[in-house]
Amino acid sequence: MRFPRNSGLKVRAALDMTSMVNVVLLLLFFFMLSSSFVVQSSVPIELIQSEDAAQIERRDMTITLAVGAGGPDNGGGVYVGETPMADWAGLRAALVDLKSRNPEALVMVRPDRNVPTERLMRVLGIANGAGITHYGIAAQQPVAPRGE
Repeated sequence: MRFPRNSGLKVRAALDMTSMVNVVLLLLFFFMLSSSFVVQSSVPIELIQSEDAAQIERRDMTITLAVGAGGPDNGGGVYVGETPMADWAGLRAALVDLKSRNPEALVMVRPDRNVPTERLMRVLGIANGAGITHYGIAAQQPVAPRGE
């Protein structure tokens, strides 16, 4: 049996772009919505010039972070003034006591050069949780290499 051949009809190949447009629009909406939900939290840093250095001398408490064994997390000693802290709860209690005595207390944190930033941020977080809003981080100006 022979089928009649219709030479007037030609098959055209075409791509349906609907699916790709849908995917691109969904991705666009997803990234636009998720980028608006990202909240960037940062710590404002105020650099104190030499004429304001007298304000630094008016600190109410000094917290020293050392490197080595011991301390609350066995990552180095934590001292309030000259008193070693055995745990983080002791540090928090000292900060809450300071806040109750002086609501505008200034706390100076002196980290050792090799103290991980995580420990420094933990101490600042404890101070912030205790209600301390005025604190500073003691640092030295880096020495420029020779030849510059």
